[in-house]
Amino acid sequence: MSFHLLKLYADRLHRLERTLSPATHTSHLLDYGISWFVHLMLRAVYYVHLPAYSYVALQNDFAAQLESLGLWKWAVFVLLHLVDSADRQRAVQQVLVRQCSLNENEDDEAFLIEKLHVPAKWIYEAKALIAQYDRIPEKEAEFCLKAGLWNAAHEVIMKKLAAAYIISGRRRFLVLLSGFRRFLGNEDTLLNMLTPLADDDRNCDIFDWSEGGEILFHYLSIKKEMMALDEGDQELVERLREQLKLLCTRVKDLSCDSLEDRLCQSEISKKCASYLKSLLFLEERPDEDVILDDGSLPSLSLTPYIAGLPMPEDYALSELRALTRSYIREFLRRIRW
Repeated sequence: MSFHLLKLYADRLHRLERTLSPATHTSHLLDYGISWFVHLMLRAVYYVHLPAYSYVALQNDFAAQLESLGLWKWAVFVLLHLVDSADRQRAVQQVLVRQCSLNENEDDEAFLIEKLHVPAKWIYEAKALIAQYDRIPEKEAEFCLKAGLWNAAHEVIMKKLAAAYIISGRRRFLVLLSGFRRFLGNEDTLLNMLTPLADDDRNCDIFDWSEGGEILFHYLSIKKEMMALDEGDQELVERLREQLKLLCTRVKDLSCDSLEDRLCQSEISKKCASYLKSLLFLEERPDEDVILDDGSLPSLSLTPYIAGLPMPEDYALSELRALTRSYIREFLRRIRW
């Protein structure tokens, strides 16, 4: 290498790829350490005529050498010297996918983010890809949300998680139709996943949000409020009743691509019907006042909403029979008064 450096001093246009070849200073032809550092110093004194393809190859070769030695964080440092932003991001993310783990390593992440200024989004994108490969959709959704990949997070939640969370109803192991076994959180977990997506500035760019996540978000929000409902809060009872009526008209629009999705839709429909009837009985009304402002009886006003829910035929008939009995009782009370 000394000869080539002298040659470069005498002839500034001497080919840099010859100067930086490992063959000029070592018998290990895959050792690019000295070549990389020499090139770094040469660039500092304006020897910048190394061809672009040779420059990229030098960064990639030295990074691969460091990664093979277990120094992958320093391999990231080397790749950050790539000039083209797209090449730089792609190369760094490829290393992160190979080396990152789903378990949080605060020291490694702190070094990458605080010392090397690697965007946290790149790390979370890599972890989301690892989770996808390992078939852990809960982690995939979590890291997609952290990376700000709203569309990807929504797709994972709707296609891999939502139906199973709704059907299970509680924390337990569930064997899915896909044949893979996984541990599911409760519906609060699903609500927490959907909450960041419910922001208007985000969901406006999410494909099929109105036919997927939005319906589930409203359903889970109503269910959470129903669990903590105070029977004396008539204003809340009325508000939830109106929200449930609107939700009942939208459940049929929920995107269903599998049998599991159909079962989820039916489960939501059953809960909506049950909540509507519960709110009907909670609503305080004097015995003689069994007629709504529009002249209809309370049970009769719920019939169109419950009848329009996509439920199994036997369950729909059961609900309509219950409404019919309630309507008859109210009608008899009306006659009595």
